[in-house]
Amino acid sequence: FLITSQIKISHLPPMHTPIKIPQRSRGLLKHFCIDTMADQKLHPSLSRPSAQSVAFVLTVTAASIATLPNIFSTIDSVATIEICTTPLFPEYLSRSSLGWIRLGFSFFIGIVAVCRCFGPMVALHVHYLKGSKLTRSLVFVGGLRTQAMFTSWSWNLLGISFAFSGLLTLYVDDSSRKYNRDEMMALPYIQWALRASILLFEISAPVAMLVSAVIKYAIWPRALASKEGNTSSLKDNLTLFQHNSNIIMSLMEAGLLGGLPIRLADIALAPLFGVTYIFFSWGMRFKWIPGETHFIYFFLDTTLGKTSTIALMALTAILMMFHGIFTLVDDFIALFGEGVLINST
Repeated sequence: FLITSQIKISHLPPMHTPIKIPQRSRGLLKHFCIDTMADQKLHPSLSRPSAQSVAFVLTVTAASIATLPNIFSTIDSVATIEICTTPLFPEYLSRSSLGWIRLGFSFFIGIVAVCRCFGPMVALHVHYLKGSKLTRSLVFVGGLRTQAMFTSWSWNLLGISFAFSGLLTLYVDDSSRKYNRDEMMALPYIQWALRASILLFEISAPVAMLVSAVIKYAIWPRALASKEGNTSSLKDNLTLFQHNSNIIMSLMEAGLLGGLPIRLADIALAPLFGVTYIFFSWGMRFKWIPGETHFIYFFLDTTLGKTSTIALMALTAILMMFHGIFTLVDDFIALFGEGVLINST
């Protein structure tokens, strides 16, 4: 309406005649509209995930679910009050301080998420790979839709993890003044809370590392290599927080704060979270721009066929590798000796 109101509808030229849009309207068009070369006629069947991609995602899902009974049957070996709520360096950090630091992290994460929701709309430049049936476009994301990106999923999960472990730590610290350890373990839901504290961190920490790696080694280079070289959507403060402070907080927890463990036996948890988002992204491909097919992340483009499947395999392998890196933290500390300097390294 803002654009067409500048033109007298009764004097519109024939459809084959170019319409001259006033200079002021061109600015509105550039600001509000997507690339006019975007393919709006792609049939939905052409954007269906390939059979290879579907088979791979279903295989990962089935394999991950198959490991859940073993994970739940052995989680109690680490889901203890001592492991989940005791600082790595009690001589420098009390249990209550650990709880408040964790809650502080979760509060910071929550503030960034809220600011993202109520902040200005962001124009995301999506540069599809060669061979895609989709054309580059601007996808405008604002409000609750900002929480539909994988970065936000990872960010929010990390916030939930810190909120959960922080509240649990403060609860144990307060209860320790009234009960002994055995009595605390008998308190309602305490064992389930300890298990959830471990499982949430086991998922969120490797996923946070994946987000930082993908941004640095895939999305940034792709944006710089484009004709425009536009990286403005990656440079605002909120985006930088989400892409960098996530891994900083995760590593601080693993090496300096509470040292929540990540077990190699639980390596299927993070991929299960990842394939959940893949299903979500497939369902969202018609939602970003009504009437068109688009993806926020170029490597999830289903029109790429085998290339998309290879990308999914690579992302899954990298995510599992990051899970393995976190499991090596304890081994590294045990090898070189525990201390603030070693742990911070």
